Amino acid sequence: MGDDVHGVLSVQPEGTNSTMFTACCGTAICNDQVRCPQCGDFIVGYDAPSDHARGRVRWSYATRHWDRKALGCYGY
Repeated sequence: MGDDVHGVLSVQPEGTNSTMFTACCGTAICNDQVRCPQCGDFIVGYDAPSDHARGRVRWSYATRHWDRKALGCYGY
């Protein structure tokens, strides 16, 4: 088990909802998991105070490439 911190893969295409996958191993990860289920490294949001907060951190990370204006999102 390493102490490296990895992100999650980008969600494609824009505007879709998707399962999060770790950038290190491409493995699906749930909000209640702080480490990659395959390699054991930390995944972005590991230090969030709750599962909900961890999911929001990961979602923000996975969708950072989206053009929120084009999608009609408010508060971009």
